[in-house]
Amino acid sequence: MIFLFLSLATQGQQTFTVFNRFNSPLPDNQCRYIAIDSLGRKWFCTEYGLAIYNDTTWEVYQTSNSGIPDNSVKHVAFDRLGNAWISTQNGGICKFDGTNWTVYNHSNSGMPSDYVRSVMIDRSGRKWICTDSGLSIFNDTLFENYDILNSSLPVNNITSAVQENDSVTWLGTINGGLVKMNRTAMTNWNVPVNGFPDNSILQMFLDTSGILWMACPTGALVRFYQGSWFSYNTSGSLIPTNSLTSLTHDSLWNDYMGSNDKGIVKRVNNDFYFWNTSNSGVPDDAVFSVAVERTGLVWAGTESQGVVRFDENLWTGPLPYLNLNPVSVYPNPVSTMVQVDAGRERIHKITVRDVTGKELFSESYTIPALSHTVISLNRIPAGMYFISVNTGSKTCTKKLMKVQN
Repeated sequence: MIFLFLSLATQGQQTFTVFNRFNSPLPDNQCRYIAIDSLGRKWFCTEYGLAIYNDTTWEVYQTSNSGIPDNSVKHVAFDRLGNAWISTQNGGICKFDGTNWTVYNHSNSGMPSDYVRSVMIDRSGRKWICTDSGLSIFNDTLFENYDILNSSLPVNNITSAVQENDSVTWLGTINGGLVKMNRTAMTNWNVPVNGFPDNSILQMFLDTSGILWMACPTGALVRFYQGSWFSYNTSGSLIPTNSLTSLTHDSLWNDYMGSNDKGIVKRVNNDFYFWNTSNSGVPDDAVFSVAVERTGLVWAGTESQGVVRFDENLWTGPLPYLNLNPVSVYPNPVSTMVQVDAGRERIHKITVRDVTGKELFSESYTIPALSHTVISLNRIPAGMYFISVNTGSKTCTKKLMKVQN
Protein backbone atom coordinates (compact mmCIF):
# COMPACT_ATOMS: atom_id res chain seq x y z
CA MET A 1 0.00 0.00 0.00
CA ILE A 2 1.28 3.47 -0.88
CA PHE A 3 0.23 6.50 1.16
CA LEU A 4 0.79 9.74 -0.68
CA PHE A 5 -0.21 13.29 0.20
CA LEU A 6 -1.33 16.13 -2.03
CA SER A 7 -1.72 19.74 -0.97
CA LEU A 8 -4.57 21.45 -2.75
CA ALA A 9 -5.01 24.43 -0.45
CA THR A 10 -4.45 26.88 -3.27
CA GLN A 11 -7.10 25.20 -5.40
CA GLY A 12 -9.72 24.61 -2.71
CA GLN A 13 -12.05 27.40 -3.80
CA GLN A 14 -11.91 26.71 -7.53
CA THR A 15 -15.00 25.62 -9.42
CA PHE A 16 -12.99 22.95 -11.25
CA THR A 17 -10.04 21.14 -9.71
CA VAL A 18 -8.11 18.69 -11.89
CA PHE A 19 -6.19 15.71 -10.57
CA ASN A 20 -3.84 13.93 -12.96
CA ARG A 21 -0.71 11.82 -12.81
CA PHE A 22 1.49 14.92 -12.99
CA ASN A 23 0.02 16.89 -10.06
CA SER A 24 -1.26 14.04 -7.86
CA PRO A 25 -0.70 10.34 -7.09
CA LEU A 26 -3.42 9.34 -9.59
CA PRO A 27 -1.67 6.45 -11.41
CA ASP A 28 -3.12 7.08 -14.88
CA ASN A 29 -4.98 9.86 -16.70
CA GLN A 30 -7.68 7.55 -18.04
CA CYS A 31 -10.32 7.02 -15.35
CA ARG A 32 -13.03 4.52 -16.30
CA TYR A 33 -15.17 4.66 -13.17
CA ILE A 34 -15.58 6.60 -9.91
CA ALA A 35 -17.28 5.19 -6.80
CA ILE A 36 -17.88 6.96 -3.49
CA ASP A 37 -18.05 4.80 -0.36
CA SER A 38 -19.94 5.37 2.90
CA LEU A 39 -16.97 7.27 4.33
CA GLY A 40 -16.95 9.70 1.43
CA ARG A 41 -13.75 8.30 -0.06
CA LYS A 42 -13.43 8.43 -3.83
CA TRP A 43 -12.34 5.23 -5.59
CA PHE A 44 -10.82 5.98 -9.00
CA CYS A 45 -10.65 3.03 -11.39
CA THR A 46 -7.86 3.75 -13.86
CA GLU A 47 -6.01 1.86 -16.57
CA TYR A 48 -2.94 1.57 -14.34
CA GLY A 49 -4.31 0.81 -10.91
CA LEU A 50 -6.85 1.74 -8.26
CA ALA A 51 -6.58 5.05 -6.35
CA ILE A 52 -8.53 5.93 -3.19
CA TYR A 53 -8.72 9.58 -2.12
CA ASN A 54 -10.22 10.83 1.17
CA ASP A 55 -9.83 14.54 0.31
CA THR A 56 -6.46 14.63 2.08
CA THR A 57 -4.46 11.47 1.45
CA TRP A 58 -4.19 8.92 -1.31
CA GLU A 59 -3.82 5.16 -1.42
CA VAL A 60 -2.73 3.60 -4.72
CA TYR A 61 -2.98 -0.12 -5.42
CA GLN A 62 -1.27 -1.85 -8.32
CA THR A 63 -0.16 -5.40 -9.02
CA SER A 64 3.36 -4.46 -7.89
CA ASN A 65 2.35 -3.43 -4.34
CA SER A 66 -0.88 -5.30 -3.55
CA GLY A 67 -3.02 -8.34 -4.25
CA ILE A 68 -5.08 -6.63 -6.93
CA PRO A 69 -5.04 -9.05 -9.89
CA ASP A 70 -4.85 -6.52 -12.75
CA ASN A 71 -3.95 -2.85 -13.20
CA SER A 72 -6.81 -2.22 -15.64
CA VAL A 73 -9.63 -1.52 -13.18
CA LYS A 74 -13.15 -1.14 -14.58
CA HIS A 75 -15.58 -0.84 -11.66
CA VAL A 76 -16.03 -1.11 -7.90
CA ALA A 77 -19.09 -1.78 -5.71
CA PHE A 78 -19.47 -2.14 -1.94
CA ASP A 79 -21.31 -4.79 0.04
CA ARG A 80 -23.09 -4.31 3.37
CA LEU A 81 -19.94 -5.21 5.30
CA GLY A 82 -17.95 -2.49 3.53
CA ASN A 83 -15.96 -4.87 1.36
CA ALA A 84 -15.05 -3.52 -2.06
CA TRP A 85 -15.69 -5.75 -5.07
CA ILE A 86 -13.31 -4.66 -7.80
CA SER A 87 -13.81 -5.53 -11.48
CA THR A 88 -10.80 -5.78 -13.77
CA GLN A 89 -10.19 -6.29 -17.47
CA ASN A 90 -7.80 -9.24 -17.31
CA GLY A 91 -7.84 -10.47 -13.72
CA GLY A 92 -11.46 -11.27 -12.94
CA ILE A 93 -12.98 -9.79 -9.80
CA CYS A 94 -11.54 -9.39 -6.32
CA LYS A 95 -12.89 -8.68 -2.85
CA PHE A 96 -10.89 -6.20 -0.79
CA ASP A 97 -11.66 -5.80 2.92
CA GLY A 98 -9.05 -3.09 3.49
CA THR A 99 -6.29 -5.62 4.17
CA ASN A 100 -6.89 -8.87 2.34
CA TRP A 101 -7.48 -9.51 -1.35
CA THR A 102 -9.58 -12.47 -2.52
CA VAL A 103 -9.48 -13.07 -6.26
CA TYR A 104 -12.07 -14.90 -8.36
CA ASN A 105 -11.23 -15.59 -11.97
CA HIS A 106 -11.90 -18.03 -14.77
CA SER A 107 -9.19 -20.41 -13.58
CA ASN A 108 -10.07 -20.72 -9.90
CA SER A 109 -13.86 -20.37 -9.97
CA GLY A 110 -16.92 -20.82 -12.11
CA MET A 111 -16.69 -17.37 -13.71
CA PRO A 112 -17.07 -17.38 -17.51
CA SER A 113 -14.39 -14.75 -18.18
CA ASP A 114 -11.63 -12.68 -16.63
CA TYR A 115 -12.96 -9.51 -18.29
CA VAL A 116 -15.44 -8.08 -15.79
CA ARG A 117 -17.19 -4.86 -16.79
CA SER A 118 -19.07 -4.27 -13.52
CA VAL A 119 -20.65 -5.91 -10.50
CA MET A 120 -24.01 -5.26 -8.80
CA ILE A 121 -24.68 -6.46 -5.26
CA ASP A 122 -28.37 -7.22 -4.68
CA ARG A 123 -30.43 -7.05 -1.49
CA SER A 124 -29.56 -10.64 -0.66
CA GLY A 125 -25.85 -9.96 -0.98
CA ARG A 126 -25.46 -11.86 -4.25
CA LYS A 127 -22.95 -10.48 -6.72
CA TRP A 128 -24.17 -10.01 -10.30
CA ILE A 129 -20.92 -10.13 -12.24
CA CYS A 130 -21.21 -8.67 -15.75
CA THR A 131 -18.57 -10.03 -18.12
CA ASP A 132 -17.88 -10.06 -21.84
CA SER A 133 -18.80 -13.76 -21.90
CA GLY A 134 -22.06 -13.77 -19.97
CA LEU A 135 -23.58 -13.10 -16.57
CA SER A 136 -22.37 -14.78 -13.40
CA ILE A 137 -24.33 -14.64 -10.12
CA PHE A 138 -22.22 -15.42 -7.03
CA ASN A 139 -23.75 -16.18 -3.63
CA ASP A 140 -20.32 -16.33 -1.92
CA THR A 141 -20.27 -20.09 -2.44
CA LEU A 142 -21.42 -20.97 -5.95
CA PHE A 143 -21.38 -19.26 -9.35
CA GLU A 144 -24.53 -19.46 -11.47
CA ASN A 145 -23.76 -18.59 -15.09
CA TYR A 146 -25.98 -17.42 -17.96
CA ASP A 147 -24.97 -17.04 -21.60
CA ILE A 148 -26.49 -17.34 -25.07
CA LEU A 149 -26.19 -21.13 -24.99
CA ASN A 150 -28.00 -21.89 -21.73
CA SER A 151 -30.46 -18.97 -21.51
CA SER A 152 -32.40 -16.42 -23.55
CA LEU A 153 -29.68 -13.79 -23.29
CA PRO A 154 -29.40 -12.10 -26.70
CA VAL A 155 -25.62 -11.59 -26.37
CA ASN A 156 -22.87 -12.51 -23.94
CA ASN A 157 -21.46 -9.00 -23.49
CA ILE A 158 -23.15 -7.67 -20.33
CA THR A 159 -22.38 -4.15 -19.11
CA SER A 160 -24.52 -3.55 -16.05
CA ALA A 161 -27.26 -4.87 -13.78
CA VAL A 162 -29.94 -3.13 -11.69
CA GLN A 163 -32.25 -4.91 -9.24
CA GLU A 164 -35.93 -3.87 -9.19
CA ASN A 165 -37.14 -6.36 -6.58
CA ASP A 166 -36.32 -9.84 -5.30
CA SER A 167 -37.56 -11.36 -8.58
CA VAL A 168 -36.70 -8.81 -11.30
CA THR A 169 -33.28 -7.59 -12.42
CA TRP A 170 -32.51 -5.47 -15.48
CA LEU A 171 -29.44 -6.12 -17.60
CA GLY A 172 -27.71 -3.76 -20.01
CA THR A 173 -25.73 -5.23 -22.89
CA ILE A 174 -23.42 -4.37 -25.77
CA ASN A 175 -25.29 -4.93 -29.06
CA GLY A 176 -28.12 -6.83 -27.35
CA GLY A 177 -30.34 -4.07 -25.97
CA LEU A 178 -32.16 -4.24 -22.65
CA VAL A 179 -32.96 -7.50 -20.84
CA LYS A 180 -35.50 -8.04 -18.06
CA MET A 181 -34.63 -11.08 -16.00
CA ASN A 182 -37.58 -12.33 -13.91
CA ARG A 183 -35.93 -15.07 -11.90
CA THR A 184 -34.61 -17.12 -14.86
CA ALA A 185 -37.09 -15.96 -17.55
CA MET A 186 -35.79 -13.24 -19.84
CA THR A 187 -37.48 -10.57 -21.99
CA ASN A 188 -35.48 -8.54 -24.49
CA TRP A 189 -35.96 -5.08 -26.02
CA ASN A 190 -33.73 -4.19 -28.95
CA VAL A 191 -33.56 -2.05 -32.09
CA PRO A 192 -34.57 -4.60 -34.78
CA VAL A 193 -37.55 -6.10 -32.95
CA ASN A 194 -38.95 -3.30 -30.78
CA GLY A 195 -37.44 -0.13 -32.23
CA PHE A 196 -35.59 0.41 -28.97
CA PRO A 197 -33.37 3.55 -29.09
CA ASP A 198 -30.01 1.75 -28.84
CA ASN A 199 -28.72 -1.82 -28.78
CA SER A 200 -25.99 -0.87 -26.30
CA ILE A 201 -26.47 0.35 -22.73
CA LEU A 202 -23.42 1.47 -20.80
CA GLN A 203 -24.88 2.41 -17.42
CA MET A 204 -28.32 2.63 -15.80
CA PHE A 205 -30.23 3.20 -12.58
CA LEU A 206 -33.76 2.75 -11.29
CA ASP A 207 -35.41 5.76 -9.63
CA THR A 208 -37.93 5.77 -6.76
CA SER A 209 -40.86 5.86 -9.23
CA GLY A 210 -39.76 2.62 -10.85
CA ILE A 211 -38.45 4.35 -13.98
CA LEU A 212 -35.31 2.84 -15.48
CA TRP A 213 -32.82 5.39 -16.85
CA MET A 214 -30.10 4.35 -19.31
CA ALA A 215 -27.02 5.97 -20.81
CA CYS A 216 -26.44 4.82 -24.39
CA PRO A 217 -23.54 5.47 -26.81
CA THR A 218 -25.78 6.48 -29.75
CA GLY A 219 -29.30 6.60 -28.29
CA ALA A 220 -28.46 9.21 -25.63
CA LEU A 221 -30.60 9.14 -22.46
CA VAL A 222 -33.41 6.58 -22.42
CA ARG A 223 -36.29 6.50 -19.95
CA PHE A 224 -38.10 3.15 -19.67
CA TYR A 225 -41.26 2.35 -17.70
CA GLN A 226 -43.63 -0.62 -17.93
CA GLY A 227 -42.54 -1.60 -21.43
CA SER A 228 -42.59 1.91 -22.92
CA TRP A 229 -39.60 4.15 -23.51
CA PHE A 230 -38.70 7.70 -24.37
CA SER A 231 -35.34 8.85 -25.72
CA TYR A 232 -33.89 12.23 -24.88
CA ASN A 233 -31.82 12.79 -28.02
CA THR A 234 -30.66 15.76 -30.06
CA SER A 235 -33.62 15.57 -32.46
CA GLY A 236 -36.32 15.64 -29.78
CA SER A 237 -34.84 17.39 -26.75
CA LEU A 238 -32.23 19.92 -25.64
CA ILE A 239 -29.60 17.30 -24.77
CA PRO A 240 -26.34 18.43 -26.44
CA THR A 241 -25.16 14.98 -27.58
CA ASN A 242 -26.41 11.50 -28.47
CA SER A 243 -23.26 9.78 -27.22
CA LEU A 244 -23.36 9.10 -23.47
CA THR A 245 -20.93 6.99 -21.47
CA SER A 246 -22.24 7.04 -17.91
CA LEU A 247 -25.11 8.11 -15.69
CA THR A 248 -25.81 8.97 -12.07
CA HIS A 249 -28.03 11.32 -10.06
CA ASP A 250 -27.93 13.69 -7.09
CA SER A 251 -30.17 13.77 -4.02
CA LEU A 252 -32.82 15.72 -5.97
CA TRP A 253 -32.80 13.11 -8.77
CA ASN A 254 -31.19 15.47 -11.28
CA ASP A 255 -29.25 13.37 -13.79
CA TYR A 256 -25.53 13.79 -14.37
CA MET A 257 -24.04 12.11 -17.41
CA GLY A 258 -20.64 11.58 -18.94
CA SER A 259 -20.39 11.95 -22.69
CA ASN A 260 -17.94 11.21 -25.49
CA ASP A 261 -17.90 14.76 -26.84
CA LYS A 262 -19.68 17.27 -24.56
CA GLY A 263 -18.03 16.68 -21.19
CA ILE A 264 -20.40 16.64 -18.19
CA VAL A 265 -24.12 16.81 -19.02
CA LYS A 266 -26.85 17.60 -16.48
CA ARG A 267 -30.61 17.11 -16.83
CA VAL A 268 -33.11 19.07 -14.73
CA ASN A 269 -36.63 18.08 -15.83
CA ASN A 270 -36.56 18.81 -19.59
CA ASP A 271 -33.61 21.21 -19.47
CA PHE A 272 -30.04 20.12 -20.19
CA TYR A 273 -26.76 21.83 -19.30
CA PHE A 274 -23.21 20.84 -20.16
CA TRP A 275 -19.69 21.75 -19.13
CA ASN A 276 -16.77 20.92 -21.43
CA THR A 277 -13.42 22.27 -22.63
CA SER A 278 -14.99 25.14 -24.58
CA ASN A 279 -17.10 26.69 -21.83
CA SER A 280 -15.55 25.65 -18.51
CA GLY A 281 -12.59 24.16 -16.67
CA VAL A 282 -13.46 20.59 -17.61
CA PRO A 283 -10.15 19.36 -19.10
CA ASP A 284 -11.51 16.76 -21.55
CA ASP A 285 -14.63 16.54 -23.73
CA ALA A 286 -14.65 12.74 -23.26
CA VAL A 287 -15.94 11.91 -19.77
CA PHE A 288 -16.14 8.21 -18.91
CA SER A 289 -17.63 8.38 -15.41
CA VAL A 290 -19.55 10.77 -13.17
CA ALA A 291 -20.22 10.52 -9.42
CA VAL A 292 -21.96 12.93 -7.04
CA GLU A 293 -21.15 13.29 -3.35
CA ARG A 294 -23.81 13.83 -0.70
CA THR A 295 -22.51 17.40 -0.45
CA GLY A 296 -23.33 17.93 -4.14
CA LEU A 297 -19.74 17.95 -5.37
CA VAL A 298 -19.48 16.34 -8.80
CA TRP A 299 -16.54 14.12 -9.79
CA ALA A 300 -15.79 13.16 -13.39
CA GLY A 301 -13.27 10.69 -14.78
CA THR A 302 -11.97 11.56 -18.24
CA GLU A 303 -10.46 9.68 -21.15
CA SER A 304 -7.01 11.28 -21.09
CA GLN A 305 -6.88 14.21 -18.64
CA GLY A 306 -7.40 12.61 -15.25
CA VAL A 307 -10.17 13.38 -12.78
CA VAL A 308 -11.98 16.69 -12.29
CA ARG A 309 -13.87 17.84 -9.20
CA PHE A 310 -16.70 20.27 -9.99
CA ASP A 311 -18.26 22.49 -7.31
CA GLU A 312 -21.43 23.65 -9.03
CA ASN A 313 -22.16 26.10 -6.20
CA LEU A 314 -19.10 28.11 -7.25
CA TRP A 315 -20.20 28.38 -10.88
CA THR A 316 -20.77 32.12 -11.50
CA GLY A 317 -21.14 32.23 -15.27
CA PRO A 318 -24.32 31.76 -17.30
CA LEU A 319 -25.72 28.25 -17.30
CA PRO A 320 -24.32 26.50 -20.38
CA TYR A 321 -27.27 25.02 -22.22
CA LEU A 322 -28.48 24.46 -25.74
CA ASN A 323 -31.03 27.16 -26.55
CA LEU A 324 -32.63 25.58 -29.61
CA ASN A 325 -36.15 25.20 -28.27
CA PRO A 326 -36.30 26.48 -24.71
CA VAL A 327 -39.95 25.66 -24.09
CA SER A 328 -41.14 22.72 -22.00
CA VAL A 329 -44.83 21.80 -21.70
CA TYR A 330 -45.88 19.33 -19.01
CA PRO A 331 -47.59 17.13 -18.10
CA ASN A 332 -48.17 15.79 -21.58
CA PRO A 333 -50.72 14.16 -21.89
CA VAL A 334 -52.64 16.60 -19.68
CA SER A 335 -56.15 16.50 -18.19
CA THR A 336 -56.71 20.02 -16.82
CA MET A 337 -53.77 22.28 -15.95
CA VAL A 338 -50.69 22.48 -18.17
CA GLN A 339 -47.42 24.08 -17.11
CA VAL A 340 -45.38 26.07 -19.61
CA ASP A 341 -41.69 26.62 -18.90
CA ALA A 342 -39.59 28.81 -21.23
CA GLY A 343 -36.27 28.30 -19.50
CA ARG A 344 -34.61 31.68 -18.94
CA GLU A 345 -36.85 33.53 -21.44
CA ARG A 346 -40.12 35.36 -20.72
CA ILE A 347 -43.48 34.39 -22.16
CA HIS A 348 -45.31 36.91 -24.37
CA LYS A 349 -48.19 34.81 -25.68
CA ILE A 350 -49.59 31.28 -25.44
CA THR A 351 -51.94 29.85 -28.09
CA VAL A 352 -53.63 26.44 -28.37
CA ARG A 353 -54.97 25.26 -31.77
CA ASP A 354 -56.56 22.05 -32.95
CA VAL A 355 -55.24 19.97 -35.84
CA THR A 356 -57.20 22.09 -38.36
CA GLY A 357 -55.55 25.28 -37.11
CA LYS A 358 -58.60 26.58 -35.25
CA GLU A 359 -57.64 28.68 -32.23
CA LEU A 360 -59.19 27.36 -28.99
CA PHE A 361 -57.16 29.24 -26.41
CA SER A 362 -55.07 32.40 -26.49
CA GLU A 363 -53.52 34.50 -23.78
CA SER A 364 -51.26 37.51 -24.34
CA TYR A 365 -49.20 39.23 -21.67
CA THR A 366 -48.89 43.02 -21.95
CA ILE A 367 -46.09 42.73 -19.44
CA PRO A 368 -44.36 39.46 -20.33
CA ALA A 369 -44.92 36.78 -17.75
CA LEU A 370 -42.20 35.03 -15.90
CA SER A 371 -40.55 32.09 -17.65
CA HIS A 372 -42.98 29.68 -15.98
CA THR A 373 -46.78 29.86 -16.01
CA VAL A 374 -49.81 27.56 -15.75
CA ILE A 375 -52.90 27.58 -18.00
CA SER A 376 -56.21 25.78 -17.70
CA LEU A 377 -57.55 23.53 -20.46
CA ASN A 378 -60.81 22.67 -18.67
CA ARG A 379 -62.98 24.02 -21.51
CA ILE A 380 -61.14 22.16 -24.26
CA PRO A 381 -62.34 18.62 -25.12
CA ALA A 382 -60.03 15.64 -25.21
CA GLY A 383 -57.90 15.36 -28.35
CA MET A 384 -54.62 16.29 -30.05
CA TYR A 385 -53.63 19.97 -30.12
CA PHE A 386 -50.72 22.28 -30.84
CA ILE A 387 -49.55 24.73 -28.19
CA SER A 388 -47.49 27.72 -29.36
CA VAL A 389 -45.42 29.81 -26.96
CA ASN A 390 -44.05 33.17 -28.08
CA THR A 391 -40.99 34.36 -26.14
CA GLY A 392 -40.54 37.61 -28.04
CA SER A 393 -37.59 36.42 -30.11
CA LYS A 394 -39.21 33.21 -31.35
CA THR A 395 -42.33 31.05 -31.28
CA CYS A 396 -42.03 27.41 -30.23
CA THR A 397 -44.80 24.94 -31.06
CA LYS A 398 -45.29 21.53 -29.48
CA LYS A 399 -47.87 18.77 -29.75
CA LEU A 400 -50.14 18.47 -26.73
CA MET A 401 -52.47 15.59 -25.90
CA LYS A 402 -55.55 16.49 -23.86
CA VAL A 403 -57.19 13.54 -22.08
CA GLN A 404 -60.52 13.30 -20.34
CA ASN A 405 -60.47 14.48 -16.75
